[in-house]
Amino acid sequence: MLRSINDALKSGKLHRVLLARRELRFLNNIDSELLEDIIKLLTPFDEATRHLSADKTPTLHLVLPTKATLLKGLLIQADDSAIMKELKGKLTQAVELKFIVQLYHKVATALSPSLRSFLRKTLSAQEYEEVINTLAAFMTTGTEERVRDHADTAEEEEGTPPVSERGTTEVHNFFSSCVEEEETEAHSDEEGTSCRKFVLDYMLQNNSKMTRGESLLGFWKEMSGGLVAVAKKMLAIPATSTSIRALFQCCGETD
Repeated sequence: MLRSINDALKSGKLHRVLLARRELRFLNNIDSELLEDIIKLLTPFDEATRHLSADKTPTLHLVLPTKATLLKGLLIQADDSAIMKELKGKLTQAVELKFIVQLYHKVATALSPSLRSFLRKTLSAQEYEEVINTLAAFMTTGTEERVRDHADTAEEEEGTPPVSERGTTEVHNFFSSCVEEEETEAHSDEEGTSCRKFVLDYMLQNNSKMTRGESLLGFWKEMSGGLVAVAKKMLAIPATSTSIRALFQCCGETD
């Protein structure tokens, strides 16, 4: 709605409509600069909605980077007006309150090669260790049941839509700030199960690389090992939930 009003204002259509109604005085109350600032601020929420609501491609791995991307866009700048500062503050509170990141969101993010570096730098040492241990546990036995249990503890089970390999890239440009050049990191030999060592190698990018333009499902289709089964189960879980939809509803639409 805001974008439509702004377009009508720029094209002169709004002026003609108000002139015909003898209501031109209302134009004096429109701050066009503030209107554009608000549209720019809310546009990422529209885009995030589209990405998280996709029903033909994996979305669960995008929840954590979506939250990070939205919060980054809400950082208060020195030249922000008082109204924009207040709006950013309220939206930040809404994101923090409604955008609850669960363990299975973090695990799904780990299964996205382009987001591994982001995950290491975003999570605390304890949270990162929990993700490693969870993936290792999933690789042993009862993968399907374990994945379902983790998802169901946070929200009611929703229908799982079929996923496809449609899409040219694994992570859209919207999340570009979360995608960094992959760096191979050395790690010391440590005691542990073969599953844990396999997960550590994967997380440190020693045994897997993405090709440019490759889809997430395409990547896992070419992979082998215990994590493939885990990825198929985890990435089939949709990201959308009541809490996420409520967040975007409270922020409003810009179209």
